[in-house]
Amino acid sequence: MRSGDQAVASRPSVVVAQLAATGAPPSAVIGVRNALQRRSGGSTVPVGSAFLGTVLAVIALCGTAVFGASLSHLTATPRLYGDPFQLSFNPNGGPSDPTLLPRLEHDSAITGITKGAGGGELSINKVITWTLAASPVRGRPLFSTVDGHLPNGAGQIALGATTMRLVGAHLGSVVHVTISKGALKRTVPFRVVSQVSLPVLAAGSVGLGTGALITIPGLEHLFCPPNPGQLACRQRLENQGDGGILASVASDPRGQAAISHYLDSYSSIATLPITPTSLVNFGETVNFPLIFGAMLAVFGVATLLHLLVVSVTRRRREIGLLKVLGFVNGQVASTVAWQATTLALVGIVLGVPIGLVVGQAVWRAFANNLGVVPAPVVPIWLIVVLVAGVLTVANVIAIAPALAATRSKPGELLRTS
Repeated sequence: MRSGDQAVASRPSVVVAQLAATGAPPSAVIGVRNALQRRSGGSTVPVGSAFLGTVLAVIALCGTAVFGASLSHLTATPRLYGDPFQLSFNPNGGPSDPTLLPRLEHDSAITGITKGAGGGELSINKVITWTLAASPVRGRPLFSTVDGHLPNGAGQIALGATTMRLVGAHLGSVVHVTISKGALKRTVPFRVVSQVSLPVLAAGSVGLGTGALITIPGLEHLFCPPNPGQLACRQRLENQGDGGILASVASDPRGQAAISHYLDSYSSIATLPITPTSLVNFGETVNFPLIFGAMLAVFGVATLLHLLVVSVTRRRREIGLLKVLGFVNGQVASTVAWQATTLALVGIVLGVPIGLVVGQAVWRAFANNLGVVPAPVVPIWLIVVLVAGVLTVANVIAIAPALAATRSKPGELLRTS
């Protein structure tokens, strides 16, 4: 038999041979072979572009799913964007209420208390930055750490992501903090121990990636140089006590009741955490990855459809031989469906793990740039649905080429060149 009359023009792949050895139906074996074989007689079928398009489509879908799930998790988890507390008490420049802190300390529904000692503009490596000073009273400090650990000593400082870039610092580096207030001008070295996502405080001067955080002993170390007046200086700072208080509550009905109680009792200074405007604006940027993912998905559908149409057209003689050998229309259609399914499975096997890695990497890049805690989420059930959807769409795409193959008569197919 001449090579042009052969149903198979190239060496069968190992996958096809193993599938045939399992006793799979002929339509499945031929369909898988058609998906993996580039040449048919003297013609070439664009298998490579179809594989590339399918893999890219699956990568885009999985990456977009991870990005969207991570964004939803971020907006639903305040501690990730700098709000690990449920109540904020800010005297707004006025005198603090001396009864507040004792009441919080004796309230069993309050799980964490962080006391501030004021904040102000300091120069960090010659960059003016609003700096908060706070130390825990109960529990851990109520600030969100992106990397490193929160300051716990007089010579330690935490910076937001944007501020860290502006001052040219990194974890472990030493920055020079300068206070210039009246006659006092003093520069003290601080070691950067963490990157933090700060809450929206100080009239929006800090938040997410901007601002700095030191401890109250660190503030005293900065303002009060070692001299005979150091003790009096520290007492003045302690007596000011106008830095506000952050409090976390129990995650049960007692905690909800405590929130309502303090909002009513201290209505002039008590507020709930504020969602940063930059986070709301960031939520709008999710349109780009969604649009990009949709475009790649459409590209994958188009390349798969193109492959099936070209494959049916260029394998008309093979289809004719199959019909002469006894293939009925259902088996011919099943061959095309198996070809589409094989392409989809290859796209899933390669695209899903790559898509998950890409999605998490893209999310971390966005989160770090924004200054929030990067916590990528892999939506397992959504990935399962996407995989099922890819297989379904591939078989839906195969319907039209399959119908075209079944409607042709064997004699006409064999007469085509």
